[in-house]
Amino acid sequence: MKKNLTAAILMAAFVTSASAQTLVTVNGEKIDSSAIDTQVQLIAQQSQGKVTDSQQLRAGLLNRMVTQTLVNQEAKKLKLEQSAAYKDALEKSRASAKQQGADKQANFKQQFAAYERDLLSDTYMYHVVSQNPVGEADVQKFYDDYKARYKGTDEVKLSEIFVSSEADAKAVVADLKKGQNFADVAKAKSVDASAKQSGGANPRYMPLKDLQESAPLVYGAVSKLKKGQYSQAVNAQNVWAVFKVDDKRAVDVPEFAKMKPAILNQLSNERINNAIGQLYQNADIKQ
Repeated sequence: MKKNLTAAILMAAFVTSASAQTLVTVNGEKIDSSAIDTQVQLIAQQSQGKVTDSQQLRAGLLNRMVTQTLVNQEAKKLKLEQSAAYKDALEKSRASAKQQGADKQANFKQQFAAYERDLLSDTYMYHVVSQNPVGEADVQKFYDDYKARYKGTDEVKLSEIFVSSEADAKAVVADLKKGQNFADVAKAKSVDASAKQSGGANPRYMPLKDLQESAPLVYGAVSKLKKGQYSQAVNAQNVWAVFKVDDKRAVDVPEFAKMKPAILNQLSNERINNAIGQLYQNADIKQ
């Protein structure tokens, strides 16, 4: 299982290069704050300032670097950097950068080093899947299980109003009973910023089967409602909420051919995640 970095380390990730320090060691390999600084600068440049420096950004980058370090270490153990595919991709990218003049840019060295790490990670992931390929029988079983899971079930599209207390939620219900429009109440009283703009409408359908497992209280409040009806006050994930069923329909499971590419991708990603999880279990990560 992937090890979580402590809050202290995530706070440490917010230091600047002026006080560079080792944040984490991964199987003896150090990850310094200066490496995070470099990535933050590259992201800021590539986003043209739309992504700004923050503790959250640095924490995410640190977690990503830990994973990438583990993956690259394993790739080198397997000598994947010596593979023809890796070398060919690297040389083509280097030649393309030179042709476009990118190699003359001030930060090219850092950018290309990051690309090399990403390419080696991608090579490892391809290796994992090629060593344990997803077969036709695997895809068919996944589809059959998926189809059986949702057979005869419904999915709903919900509008939502989130408030801070039970009293506020009951006040919302009282407004709705008086005939006030759900969207208007959401814009006026929801503590969720997006709901204030959208009127609480959520465009995505949620299968009731999934809702039953992930949010049983919400499921209990909306599962028997008809289209156009709203729920009573619900304590949902540390906030209070009122839901309205905007639409309710039978779950439509696409034909196998339509789902096959997505299933292949999901099963391949599961193999990759399992392999990386094993790397974490065997790793010596010191904070």
